[in-house]
Amino acid sequence: MSDVKGRAPSLLGADVMGRGAQWKFLSEAIESATDSGHAVWLCGEPGIGKTVLLEQAGEFAVSRGLRLLRVNAAEGEKDLPFAALHQLMWPLLEEVRELPPAGRAALERALGVGSGDVAGPYTVSAATLDLLAAASQRRPLALLIDDLHWIDASSAEVLHFLQRRLAALPIVMLATVGEHAVAALDCTGVRILDVEPLTDESAERLLREVHPELSRAARCRILQEAAGNPLALAELPAQLGEPQRTGQLPLPEHLPLGESLGRMFAQRVAALSPAVQFILLLCALAGREGQSLHLVAAAARAAGVDAVDEDLAVAEESGLILVDEPTPRVRFRHPLVRSSLVEAAAGAELRRAHAALAQALPTGDLRQVTHWAAATVVPDETVASALDEAAARTQSQGGDTDAARLFARAAGLSGDAAGRGRRLVAAAFAAATGGPLDLASQLLQQAVGHGVPPESRNKLDVTRALVRLHTDGDFGPAIESLPAVLDGLSDAEAAEIRIPSLFMLFLAAGYTADPHVCEALAARLSGATDFARLAHDVWNDPARHAQGGHERFEAALRGFSEDDGVAEVWLLVWCALGLDIVGDHAPLLRRLAHRHSYATQAFIGAVSAYDDYLRGRWDRCVERARQGAAASRAHGFHFIERVHQYREGYVTAARGQQQAVDDLVAAMRPWAVDRGLTFIVHRLRAMQGMCALALGDYETAYTHASSITPPGALPSDVTQFHLVFLDLVESAVHTGRSEEARRHVAAGRAAGMERIFPHHGFVLLASEALASEDVDAACEAVYASANASQWPFELARVRLYHGAWLRRHGRRSEARGQLVAAGRVFAGLKADPWAHRARQELRVCDEAKPAGVASGTLEDLTPQELRIAELVAEGLTNRDIGTRLHLSPRTVASHLYKIYPKLGIAGRAAVGRALGRLEGP
Repeated sequence: MSDVKGRAPSLLGADVMGRGAQWKFLSEAIESATDSGHAVWLCGEPGIGKTVLLEQAGEFAVSRGLRLLRVNAAEGEKDLPFAALHQLMWPLLEEVRELPPAGRAALERALGVGSGDVAGPYTVSAATLDLLAAASQRRPLALLIDDLHWIDASSAEVLHFLQRRLAALPIVMLATVGEHAVAALDCTGVRILDVEPLTDESAERLLREVHPELSRAARCRILQEAAGNPLALAELPAQLGEPQRTGQLPLPEHLPLGESLGRMFAQRVAALSPAVQFILLLCALAGREGQSLHLVAAAARAAGVDAVDEDLAVAEESGLILVDEPTPRVRFRHPLVRSSLVEAAAGAELRRAHAALAQALPTGDLRQVTHWAAATVVPDETVASALDEAAARTQSQGGDTDAARLFARAAGLSGDAAGRGRRLVAAAFAAATGGPLDLASQLLQQAVGHGVPPESRNKLDVTRALVRLHTDGDFGPAIESLPAVLDGLSDAEAAEIRIPSLFMLFLAAGYTADPHVCEALAARLSGATDFARLAHDVWNDPARHAQGGHERFEAALRGFSEDDGVAEVWLLVWCALGLDIVGDHAPLLRRLAHRHSYATQAFIGAVSAYDDYLRGRWDRCVERARQGAAASRAHGFHFIERVHQYREGYVTAARGQQQAVDDLVAAMRPWAVDRGLTFIVHRLRAMQGMCALALGDYETAYTHASSITPPGALPSDVTQFHLVFLDLVESAVHTGRSEEARRHVAAGRAAGMERIFPHHGFVLLASEALASEDVDAACEAVYASANASQWPFELARVRLYHGAWLRRHGRRSEARGQLVAAGRVFAGLKADPWAHRARQELRVCDEAKPAGVASGTLEDLTPQELRIAELVAEGLTNRDIGTRLHLSPRTVASHLYKIYPKLGIAGRAAVGRALGRLEGP
């Protein structure tokens, strides 16, 4: 960093003062880019110095040999799909040809240099990542994004995709973000650096560096007015006359430009001639800076304005802009300049500028339509229809959020109430599909207020159901309206809203287990695809309907076409989720990921977290669930936030984290009960049972498990009954309910669990091993199962049980092998109570037996019984023991009645002596 520190004082160099922590992190991230990538956001208020730090980092990156790619985001381009991506990737356009054909075509179309429909954001994102990865191998890259919060939604998805995958690439991504915009953005994989106002000491040091001529009084006043804002510190004194700066004249009562940066920029703009102001306004509205001068010149001619070059020179002298050469482009010195220009412009002048830009743009350019719309104040059906077409085209390319804004603007320009209502409903539907739920809710209210035409009623009902589901987990609107919607769809509506309506009914049936909803769904499956009928059977009483599910799924998959839409893929993934095979079909998730809406991404995250739990990737499950919950909360998707939370609860419960489970149940159960979400209520009860099982409180575990599926019964409203099947059998065996355990295994065998999917069959095998009288043979059948290694937690539980059984039967060498294997898995899962139990069994197994002792030994005690005996020997009461082990005093007493005869004693007082005798010297 010596070359940066050694430069002559300047605003760039001086502004690093007071930013030591941020600069240290930025410089280290840049210097380490060749080893690992980073994504860093600079967050703070306008004018606080984010852009200056970004520029400093860019210069430093170049000095360290990195290639610079940058985006200067513009509010005016926020509705233009892939506008920011165009800026970022344009310097690499020649290298796009090195990509495989599919990726090359996708990226060229997104950049506007290829023909055909733009692919989904996932395809564009993957192609972008491939191109950057290839370019970074030749020379590390620094990606600079100024005002990330203003980039268009399509480009944002690409950048969010990149930032999650930078760690393995020699790429550093640096961006500035407004402090109020961070909560609405996906910050996965990002380090956020807050850029706060400068301290008094740093602010004074900066002011002395930039304006050494200031008198003491002027300096104190400027420091007070600037309040630590670096841009104000640099710019406020420039507005004063020399006599005022040097103390020859007193400062005015009100400083020019005031405390507000907006006022400062507005006043500087007002000092320019109307012609220069208009040229700057065109620059502000033109958007993409790489082409802005060409577009501005054409727009100026359309508006009858000449001398563009002279006007730009005047503006550059004012310090508001920079004109880059040799490629002519305008860069505003600070993003607020652009905003202040737009805000300060009178309405008529703003419309004049938009109209001029519309005339300068080619027909068919989306920007032309948006500029015409901004230039129009009275209803104009021609402009509204053009916006309709642009919105439909944008929506077909995956830009649901952008389409919502275009439909909403078209509604404002509609010539009649019916057109306005129809367009508002279309906007609300696009917003609900794309993810900005607040916008969808507002648009719904506006649509109802203006009046909804009959032809839009079905879409209104579907949109309302989507919003209520996503925001609150309320299936009421879906249950009440969607059956009738499905019955009354026109051919024109069916293509757009039939599958989303059907899928919401699938969700409603699965989560509520309401027989009326299930019947309504079944009645509307006539003519449905094979995978739609399979989805119904997997989630509606699977114990009686889902046999052959694995084979049916594979058959449906073979008949699946690349031409099938995203909604059909949702149904296939829904089937895979119910069959526990999501992890076996990653291409399905990739197909879904082509859609960039947050609802889709959140769904992928939730099902992936569940698969991580089943396959023993517990840390990743927790990380994915926490990130998903936080992102869902930020986006207003409170239903999927809850789904992510109980996904994490699977791991929390299995690890025996009692307080965390209690907190989750207390927070979620009333909400789930109030909405009739039977599935979540069952899952919460299952978590309580699993946690009790982990802690060795088998009686409580049995109570919870049997309340979901009573021994010998597989209720129709318990969709994922297999997830609690082994828990019931294990807790029944440990509480002396061997008959109940065998009865439940028999029910599973009668239901043909093994014919649903291999995981169901494995759960049945594991349960048979615990309930069998021939433990050896039954456990060996589990180990021999072809899919045993796929379900590590359940396999380890069988090994733990088998090892304890072998130990009690004197087969200590065989027992040790099973216990070591089980303990290794539990330790890897961080399932501490289970690992402790395996260690206890190993300790007892390894104890030297006193010579001649054939019975009444430590080996006769289960690990739980041994722990209770040790605590009794320490003098604890049944209540104290129960508190420590999360057992009831009655359960402790029940264990003691079994412990006494095993130790050959008659009562509590002899426990300590018996343990001492049996453990030996």
